[in-house]
Amino acid sequence: MMNLLRSRFFLLSLFCLYLLEAYSQELTGVILQNKFRSDLVTYKQFEVKHRRYVDTKNVKLSYLQWGDTSATERVFVWLHGSLSNAYEFMPFAQDMTNQGYRVLSIDQYNAGKTEAPFFDASFDDLCSDIKSLFDHLEIKRVVIGGFSRGGFLATNFYKLYPDYVDALILEDGGSVDFDHSYLHLDSLGLKEKLQQVNVPEDIKEKYFGYHRSKFEAYKSLYNPEETSNQFQILSYIKPQGSSWVTYRGQPEYYHMQDSLHMSEVLFSSPKVSKYAASIINLRPAEIFQNLSVPVLIMDARSSKDPIPIYEANRALVAQHPNLINHQVFENIEHNIHYANPNGFIKAIISFLQSQPR
Repeated sequence: MMNLLRSRFFLLSLFCLYLLEAYSQELTGVILQNKFRSDLVTYKQFEVKHRRYVDTKNVKLSYLQWGDTSATERVFVWLHGSLSNAYEFMPFAQDMTNQGYRVLSIDQYNAGKTEAPFFDASFDDLCSDIKSLFDHLEIKRVVIGGFSRGGFLATNFYKLYPDYVDALILEDGGSVDFDHSYLHLDSLGLKEKLQQVNVPEDIKEKYFGYHRSKFEAYKSLYNPEETSNQFQILSYIKPQGSSWVTYRGQPEYYHMQDSLHMSEVLFSSPKVSKYAASIINLRPAEIFQNLSVPVLIMDARSSKDPIPIYEANRALVAQHPNLINHQVFENIEHNIHYANPNGFIKAIISFLQSQPR
């Protein structure tokens, strides 16, 4: 009899635990739904306040802006990295407006609210569109910076339109040839490095798959450890047919969705689009031979650094010691503004304050 009671008590306990877990999941779902609805409202309000567009030769270029919208001097421009958009600089915009800057953060081709052109475009085409934006706003000179791919784009802009640039800010990209850290490896090392591009299936499904609803897409990007609202997530979500996607299609546009496609980019395969090839064709060492503006290089450095360019950056600084400020961020693999946001914005402000006005 006692054994029977114990068995029933054990089963009852299991049932109660099941109900508690089910209730907890339901409660979590309700809380997240409420956050989603709240973020929708915040996102729409933010977009109305900060989102702007300009029709250029190639696209309807989209950007976010902060600060004095009539200012044509002391303008700071940010170009985001891969798998990102103009919201990348949102956490730092207020810091820059406090320094007296008008801030523009631009959605690149096929990112954020800027569509991809209907032809095989290149970095040069995008830079031409960015120049058109400046001309439309009657802006003659800017501080222009970017992260990773955005850094290369900033350097490309300087190559084409040096008279528009007061200073360059390069966060782990744009100061050294993109293929530098690949082509210095032996065949085995290159193969291993290329394998790092391949995305595990669970990650691929979560970030590059299809979602049944806008809420499900939001949920896939939501970080439960963050206590603040996460309305910027909504800027990554787009309808595609009857489904919703987040980062789907981005790696393909860069031709970097796996090790095979990455190798085609590195070795200039004719299969690669002009836009995807632009990051390889850009040669910062050649561009900076006649450097005439101050440059801040923010260099992420760690034992797992996917883009180890520290030594190459030091060599560049040695050529232009009076123009280049090389800030090294130790134990960070690549994304400085995310891993060390305070250090990131402090480095930018300190660099700009040191420049003569």
